[in-house]
Amino acid sequence: MKKVLFTAFLAVMYLTGCTQKEMTDFPRGTATPEMTAAQLAAISRAMKGFNDSLSVHSLNIAKEIFETQTAGNDANPRLLSNRLHAAVELFLTTGEKKYTDYVLANQQAALQNINQTAWFISRGVERWRQMKDKKVQRFLQALEKAIIAYQENINKSSAETPYGVPYRPAIWGAGWDIQSFAFRHYFVNKAFPALTNKEVIWNALNFVLGCHPGSNQASFASGVGSQSATTAYGLNRADWSYIPGGVVSGTALIRPDFPELLEFPFLWQQTEYCLGGASSHYMFIALAAQQQWK
Repeated sequence: MKKVLFTAFLAVMYLTGCTQKEMTDFPRGTATPEMTAAQLAAISRAMKGFNDSLSVHSLNIAKEIFETQTAGNDANPRLLSNRLHAAVELFLTTGEKKYTDYVLANQQAALQNINQTAWFISRGVERWRQMKDKKVQRFLQALEKAIIAYQENINKSSAETPYGVPYRPAIWGAGWDIQSFAFRHYFVNKAFPALTNKEVIWNALNFVLGCHPGSNQASFASGVGSQSATTAYGLNRADWSYIPGGVVSGTALIRPDFPELLEFPFLWQQTEYCLGGASSHYMFIALAAQQQWK
């Protein structure tokens, strides 16, 4: 079983862009096992009816990770957040009460860090609303108050720029971060449509498609839009070419205030492609916007 667990860790780490050294030498205290449990629990639901054997294996591994990776985790805010995520996904997959009990036992941490936890806690809300447990209902009431504060923070940060999304770029382009934000906010808005707004998801999509700072107004999604990033840091970068549907990280902010998106294939911090979190988040928010516009 240890070999299966380690293989699962390596698969997720590889898919999220970790180096070979990181894949073979990660210390205890990284978020990898807890993240793996959450992802595998969700994978189990998706694979059910398509590949039942893989679905069962994924769920069993997720359960074992959750039960065994416990030493000191609840004292580390990052690891506790990931264990809460795993608990929510395991609850959605199994319906077992012990996973809800774990969330309730750690609800103070979940609510105090609502900007980080809102999206995955919201994924369990629909099921929890159907439960008659008074502790669950009190938690949902407290969660609603926290969601109001969460939306107020978004409103404040979104008003700092004309783009209508939280935009605070670091070294590389902020496109992926904005997509990630919109992906997560979708689940919060779905659970609390009266307390949150969906316009920030549309604004995030607009940002990726060209409504962003700088003279180069290209869409970050190669081949999407009248002008898009067609010179990118992909596997064919030496050909100064692109991969249709690839999504680059986008316009970088050269300190102190110069936005730059060069048509040059070797700047990973501006034109790098990734599948997980780049193209996948773009496709998700595009479908989310289409659903919400109906």
